[in-house]
Amino acid sequence: MTMADPTADLETEAPYLAPRRVDDPADCTFNHAIDLPGHGTMAGAWDLRAGLDAYLGHVAVAGKRVLDVGATSGYLGFAMEARGAEVVSYDFSGAACWEMVPYPDFERAVIAPEIRNHLRRFENAFWFSHAALGSRARRAGGSLYDVPEAIGPVDVAVLGNALARLRDPFRALHGALRLTRETVVVTEMLPKSLQFLRYWPRSLGLPLFLLPRSSQRIRFDTWWTIAPGTMQELLAILGFGESAVTYHRPPLLGQKRLCYTVVARRTEPTNPEL
Repeated sequence: MTMADPTADLETEAPYLAPRRVDDPADCTFNHAIDLPGHGTMAGAWDLRAGLDAYLGHVAVAGKRVLDVGATSGYLGFAMEARGAEVVSYDFSGAACWEMVPYPDFERAVIAPEIRNHLRRFENAFWFSHAALGSRARRAGGSLYDVPEAIGPVDVAVLGNALARLRDPFRALHGALRLTRETVVVTEMLPKSLQFLRYWPRSLGLPLFLLPRSSQRIRFDTWWTIAPGTMQELLAILGFGESAVTYHRPPLLGQKRLCYTVVARRTEPTNPEL
């Protein structure tokens, strides 16, 4: 007896990617630990399994159409699908990739192919998991600054540690939130040296810390640490004026790291001219 392919009737025209068969987990990189039927636990840098509710800000997604921005290997999307969401997972693809700090000795021709290969391995992990889970989640890709309008409206947008690697995080927020009707969930990590930001009074201004340093040329480092209050203000500018911040400590490479999650609700309509 042949099992029906749950992806056979999924839309595969642009902006959606056609499902790809991936048989070997050695061809994959899992950003998040995930339990897969028939394969067991795939280890990942992050392990959100025990703290998923906190990571998602306790937002109910059953019956919602959800956009998972910066999906990497897809764990958050699959977890939300298991909770009853219709999921579109979106990440870099094609020529679009992480933005590297353009130091004077920066060699794009050498580094860009390495990063694209890493992103390809994330995508492999997504499709490997997709098949194992019998998922109906769709995958779309391109620039995180230009989420295609063809994806259509979504009820919830989730950005899980997706903004820190972007040179222009506000532009990425705007690109995703112009499609979002109800709720946005943004989770970011606070490094130890900047954990005082959780207590930063908004009356003193809203800090955004640049992380690259000319003396430390780390090729794949993050660009920014965004204070929780700053994130709330960015979301309010985009029409999500009601927000709350919570804190939690999910494991990253076996060590608990302080993260904050902002859950914001839409209070103003999207500006159609922008």
